[in-house]
Amino acid sequence: MAQKLARCFLAIDRAVFMSTPTTDPQANSAPTAPPYEVLEDEVLSFGSFTLYPRRHQLFKNGQQVVLGSRALDLLIVLVTRAGELVAKEELIAYAWPRVIVEECNLRAQIVALRRLLNEDGIDCIATVPGCGYRFVLSPTRAHERAHPGAARTELSASNLPTLIRDTIGRDAVIERLCAQVATTALTTLVGPGGIGKTTLALEVGKRIESRFTRGARFVDLSDVNSPAKVQATLVDALGLPASDTQAWEQALAQLSEGSSLLVLDNCEHLLAAVREIIAILSLRAPNCRVLATSREPLLVEGEMLERVLPLALPHSAATEPGEIFQAPAVRLFIEHATAQDSSFVLHDEDAVAINQLCQCLDGVPLEIEIAAARVGSFGIQPLLSMLTGEFRLQMAGRRTAAKRHRSMRAVLDWSYVGLLPCEQALLRLASTFTGPFTLNAIAALGKGEALFNGQAPQRIVERLVAKSLLVAESADSDRYRLLGSTRLYAHGKLEQTGGTQRAVLRHAAYALDIVRKAAASNSDHFPEAWQVILGAESDTVRSALARACSVQGEQSPSLELKLLALGLSSKPRKKTAAFDDTTVYRLA
Repeated sequence: MAQKLARCFLAIDRAVFMSTPTTDPQANSAPTAPPYEVLEDEVLSFGSFTLYPRRHQLFKNGQQVVLGSRALDLLIVLVTRAGELVAKEELIAYAWPRVIVEECNLRAQIVALRRLLNEDGIDCIATVPGCGYRFVLSPTRAHERAHPGAARTELSASNLPTLIRDTIGRDAVIERLCAQVATTALTTLVGPGGIGKTTLALEVGKRIESRFTRGARFVDLSDVNSPAKVQATLVDALGLPASDTQAWEQALAQLSEGSSLLVLDNCEHLLAAVREIIAILSLRAPNCRVLATSREPLLVEGEMLERVLPLALPHSAATEPGEIFQAPAVRLFIEHATAQDSSFVLHDEDAVAINQLCQCLDGVPLEIEIAAARVGSFGIQPLLSMLTGEFRLQMAGRRTAAKRHRSMRAVLDWSYVGLLPCEQALLRLASTFTGPFTLNAIAALGKGEALFNGQAPQRIVERLVAKSLLVAESADSDRYRLLGSTRLYAHGKLEQTGGTQRAVLRHAAYALDIVRKAAASNSDHFPEAWQVILGAESDTVRSALARACSVQGEQSPSLELKLLALGLSSKPRKKTAAFDDTTVYRLA
């Protein structure tokens, strides 16, 4: 019944969130000419702001304003056509050429512009319901003169994508990275898929792009399927014709002049090619700074690593709404739930359930975003019960998201296919543990595993940690764990290969050996003592006990493990007044 219900929920979810848009793919094609008339050297001023449309720059009181490219596109269209009604469709087509986006993205950008431009309580962008927007101020038009950005007159504008929402819970790391990236040749943000590496990189890039004479350039490598195409992708991001045989040399010449920031996104499947690019840049463009995102380090000399962690969670036992609602992971959940369902109302009595939900999702931003979109359909508590199975992996994210981020299954497929067979095998075995496990425990499960090809499990574990698929509990501990969605995914793969039964038996046998040793020294008080046996291995024993009845047969290690944990023994005892030689133990 539970499986049938889950399949029903999944079918509903697909119908609601994965429906194919009927919008004409050409509807958002870029205009053949700018949708406004502006002289090459025209400058538009309003209040304390000065806008240079052709330069794609905005200044406030002489200081350049950090604003994403799409927000600037929208502002330029609105200001140059001040007083006119500009249709929503026209704004979307100009800011998002050749991309199908939802109208909520436009609304989010307008909200951000209003917040930035608001002076003395005056809202300079008016909404015309159902139609579009109008810039209500009358800008002063003049010809360009020398200004603080004059040093960049012959340089291309930055192309960093605009963040739709404010970044939550990353203030400390952003501040640290802003100082580090500006002075370090290569900084790499490393973490699992969906942890927020791209968002963090764009936020840092946006804040420091004005420090570079050539601005910042965003290079998305996610759809690059060949190392040979990396150079061409970089050339294209710099605004040069990739078909030109001299384009790469021109790109290097451009980067060697002045200073610039390159944001290389999704490098994990092109490590060798990216390393080559970094080596060339270090020689030819020493003032070029690189901020990379990857699921594993680039392993380049001088690389500074920043492991991107999940968002902070409240204490798992917290019950006070004020404490729970202030945690970054919960704030992100509430923001997305509200954005997806305008009728969503947060109540204090929801605090504990929301905390449990965010704990279940491990504080991973993408998982939180995807789950929050389902609150309006299922409610918080029912949704929480649905996150322990396949539904969690299949929930669809935004249709406009990159393919690798449209579900957690897509995220994990992207990582899994890039693993070696021995790495895939160990990841599958690790899914047998429901909590943290030690190196000895995973080595016991993989003993004699043909796919390991003679490699030590320790070496494979090290690589999986580097690739952000295993989490090391701490630097001075040999305990590891899987994030919840990774474990679900890997366990599905284990079942597909038919290895579940053997893995469970080996798990139980290893735990049984630990319990036997503890029983030998605590034979008189074992029922109370087993909970603290050998510290680091306690989670391994608990997870084996949880599955003790999953393997049939009275002679299985699982059965004996459960008997020992209860203070019993599967071996015959000496005859006593209370027992004979053939005592039968019945387990509830």
